[in-house]
Amino acid sequence: MDDRKIRSLLDSASRLISDGVWQREYSNLLLKEPVNPNISPSARALLSYLYQLQGKAIISGQHEYLESPNQFSPYIFSKTGKYPKLKGVEFGAINGQSDQTTYNQRANVVNACKEWVLNKGGIITATYHATFPGTANTWANVQADCTPEQFEPIITPGTDLYNALIEDIDQVAEHLKALRDANVPVLWRPYHEMNGTWFWWGGQPKFKNLWEIMYDRYVNVHGLNNLLWVWSPNANNQWCQNAADFYVGHNRADALGMDIYNNDFKAWHHQELLRIGEGKIIAITENGQNPDQATLRQKQYMYSWFMTWGSYARDGSRNPADKMWALYNDPFVLTLDEQDPPENPVYPPDTSIGNGLWGDYYVGPNFEKYSLGKTVPKIDYNWMKGTPVGNYSMSIKWAGYLRARYTEDYTLYTKASDGIRLYLDNRLLLDDWTVHGTQEHSVTMRLEAGKYYFIELHYFNGGDPEAAVSLSWSSSSQPKEVIPQSQLYTG
Repeated sequence: MDDRKIRSLLDSASRLISDGVWQREYSNLLLKEPVNPNISPSARALLSYLYQLQGKAIISGQHEYLESPNQFSPYIFSKTGKYPKLKGVEFGAINGQSDQTTYNQRANVVNACKEWVLNKGGIITATYHATFPGTANTWANVQADCTPEQFEPIITPGTDLYNALIEDIDQVAEHLKALRDANVPVLWRPYHEMNGTWFWWGGQPKFKNLWEIMYDRYVNVHGLNNLLWVWSPNANNQWCQNAADFYVGHNRADALGMDIYNNDFKAWHHQELLRIGEGKIIAITENGQNPDQATLRQKQYMYSWFMTWGSYARDGSRNPADKMWALYNDPFVLTLDEQDPPENPVYPPDTSIGNGLWGDYYVGPNFEKYSLGKTVPKIDYNWMKGTPVGNYSMSIKWAGYLRARYTEDYTLYTKASDGIRLYLDNRLLLDDWTVHGTQEHSVTMRLEAGKYYFIELHYFNGGDPEAAVSLSWSSSSQPKEVIPQSQLYTG
């Protein structure tokens, strides 16, 4: 009996069982199934491997360019004595190559992937910087302006632009088939950073239609069953739209990632992927500066891989050799020579001191208009003489990690005018989203010393100048105080 029949029978059985725990376990099992029911055994094994590692280790990765798919990994080895386990490759041509040159370069990438996986035991992820359908292979055509009206014929069957799109993706499919035939699985990452507007596919209300066209073409026409589908928006910031609005759905994404630059490894990005994915694999699908290994293993340990982008690896100002060595030689970080993390790793004691929480500030009481983002040392404000957004009608989201000093029951207190919502590890603890004068609310729970808890505080003021908010705590060993900067971390 094949997997689809078994799944169908289990689906039917699940509807007849009222046990909540069983239902949750079954939903979690289905969530971890590959989105392609005809997935190849090697791709299924790779996905299973990622789930086995989830929360226990992170896979190191390095992107390589189309023209030179073996350029940067040797440099990393020269500085660290280790090769990254994951090789990122490119199938988009952006430097004015002819079609024949593009074909030859893609074939060279295929050979590099085969060598990396079949002879060295590594993992492949592939990016596709697609040019606007039917245009020359230039970076300008990847970044071509495209309004929703211009996007419409691209996703409409029978139009010239649709036919050009199909021709372009079919040319890439030819090389992905060569990897399929060699039994090489690929973490396939097309149309990334779709919540920005710097690529022609970005910011499109009908982006999901484009993803569906490629998925259907690759899975049902070309039989590319070696692909695991990776959805990777840009990390949410002031330059892009909300990533979740562009999610293609659990039935079209095997893994979720965010592209993170400018050392922006905030707690919020990790948590947002966990929320959207609901248990699926998450990753740092691109980064400029390398992530900090202590942050990865202590707080953001659910990321399955990171991938440093191209020449950033050699940028000593962003990625100094000593920090690269520390990252690649940390037991939590898996390199090419490692399959599993060590059983009893020894780490230095965590003596870190907090830097505060990250705040996103909006004009309007319901997060209507983004105004600014900044790190704050603590939450203890009374804006009688004006607000950070220049308007008393405002809303704010603060987020980061909370770290207790003692293992015991703590009481968390909010004092606010007007509305407040407090979350801890995605659990809503306090909810008073109403207009009123300054009021205090509290909730008591057990906290473990040294453990990092993801904390969010949402606040709004309806427009009056009585705009105040604070976040405090107390315990049997901790006198009541505004939670200090030393116990709060942005990432």
